[in-house]
This record gives sequence, structure tokens and C-alpha cells, in this order.
Amino acid sequence: MPDTPTSRLGLYKSLSDGFELVDYTQDIGQNLDKIDAAVGFQACTSTTRPSTPYSGKPIRETDTARTYVHNGSSPASGGWVQIPNSASTFNADLDLTSGRQLNIGSTTSDASLAVLAAATNTSLISGRVGSDTVSRYLVDADGTTRWGPGGNSAADIVVARSGTATLALTGSLTISSNLTVTGNINSASNLTMGAWTTYTPTWTAATTNPVLGNGTLVGRYAVIGKTCHAQINLTAGSTTTYGSGTYSFALPFTAANQGCTYIGNAHLLQSSRWGGHFVISPNANTASAYFPNVDATTTTLTAWSPTTPITLASGGVMRVTVTYEIA
Repeated sequence: MPDTPTSRLGLYKSLSDGFELVDYTQDIGQNLDKIDAAVGFQACTSTTRPSTPYSGKPIRETDTARTYVHNGSSPASGGWVQIPNSASTFNADLDLTSGRQLNIGSTTSDASLAVLAAATNTSLISGRVGSDTVSRYLVDADGTTRWGPGGNSAADIVVARSGTATLALTGSLTISSNLTVTGNINSASNLTMGAWTTYTPTWTAATTNPVLGNGTLVGRYAVIGKTCHAQINLTAGSTTTYGSGTYSFALPFTAANQGCTYIGNAHLLQSSRWGGHFVISPNANTASAYFPNVDATTTTLTAWSPTTPITLASGGVMRVTVTYEIA
């Protein structure tokens, strides 16, 4: 009986007592064929991998171009570990030991992912979905970050360093919680937070709406967070008609419904001066002015109308200021 074959390649070993004659085909030829087949990576397909591989056995799949080495575990079919190569896609997790680095371009950075790019606008990270031809998320070497809707549409949000200690945002910013600023907020032409904006209020009456004619009606507002400061100035003209019923002005934004009424100031100038209140109800988008009755013996207030507190005429001026919470 011959000795036990070698454990890895199964090479034939003649009986070690020295009395067995050497058979070239069996003792040499077949062994050489097995050694030749085992040199380098054995060619196979993803469905014809060796069924009894030894630990350390390398293979190359001709249908996927992927390379593997066997780790000696059982069952044999589950012990193949993929080796990355440039001829195929890597089909497994790539785990690095803690403290190790994935380094591209021989950068001296000690970051876990370190890239030495060719230029500041070289793209380092890109995110796309399905058939997108433009990245939904893109980060350049200089930190410029872009977001877009995907598909073939360009990014519509850009965050980038625009100068020394300055970060620039292209697009709008929505904050769902608090914003804390430790420095100054410097207004620019397109920064409306705290800046005053002009709008045209609608002037209506409960029964018949007035017609401004050649009068003037100007509204202005400033918004900081959810707080709106508003002003309205009305000057009646010679062709202004005054309608009938109590008056209201449209607000720049609907008031929040917090269970409270917002009170501002109203000032009417005709043949005399009248001071009153501008009242905004919760969840309202219009507001009305209230003035003391003409009868000075009473303390009640009456809603502003063509005849209350005085009959309007050309040149009469109505001024309103109010602060309220936006819905």
C-alpha cells in the first residue's frame, strides 16, 4: 500500500519502505499535472469552483473576473474570500482595522479616507440614484458641497467657502429649530431677514368695497423669525370712493392662531386727529382699526368705517403699525 497522499494537492506517495518500484505515470506524471494545475490561480467559473479546496487555494472566475482565496473553513462553499483586483467589481465588504487608512494619491493626511486631488474642483464624493446623469450630492476637494434633484438637472443648493472665515449658501435655508447667532447679521440685497419689504395691502369694506382712485396705499413689513412688523399708510385722493361698512386691510402674512388677539396702533388724520387700535384676530389674514366714539362721554371703541370716527375726504390719512406672530 502506498503512503497517504499529500494533504493539499493529493500528490501520490509510494510506499516509504523503499521496495515499491517507481511508476512514471503514477508517481511522477500525475503528480506533475497536479502541481501544474495548482500553480497560481486555478481557472474556474462561479458555478464550478473546486469542491474540496485546501486552505489558501486561489481561484479566478472566468465569467466574473473575480479572484478568491479559500480560508479553510467548512463548508468549503462558504470559505471563499474575495481578493480585490482591477479587472472586476468587488462583491464583498471591505473592512479596515481601526486606525487604518484608505489613501488615494499618497496624501499625507491622517484621515480615514484621504484623497490627494488634482484640483480644488475635483469631485471626491458623488451620490446618484438609478439613471441619474447628474449627482444629487457632490463634494469637491475644496469642500464645496452641492445638492440637486437628480436626473439631468443641475444642483440648486451649493454651500462653499467664499472668503476668509466666510461660508456662502446658494439657495434657501429652512430651520426647524432655533438659530443662534453670536456675531452680527449683515443685510445684503437678497437677505430679507429684518429688512423692510414693500407690499400693497388690499383695502376692503364689509358691504361695498372702497375704490382707491388717485389715492395712495402703501404697506411695508419686516420679518425676523416668526415675528412680523407691519406698517400701512393710506392717503385718500380726490377720486377715492369710500364704499360702505366697516373697513379691513389685508396683512402681509396670516396671523398665528395662538389663542390671542394682536393689538397695534391706528392714527387717523382728517380735520382732526384720532388715535385708535389696529386689531388682528388669531388665524386672520385681515385686520381692522377701532376708534373711540365721536361722543367723548363714552369709552367704547367703534370699527373704522366711512363715517366713523369721522367722514373721510380727499387728503385724509390713515396710518397703522402692528407686530404679530406669523402662522
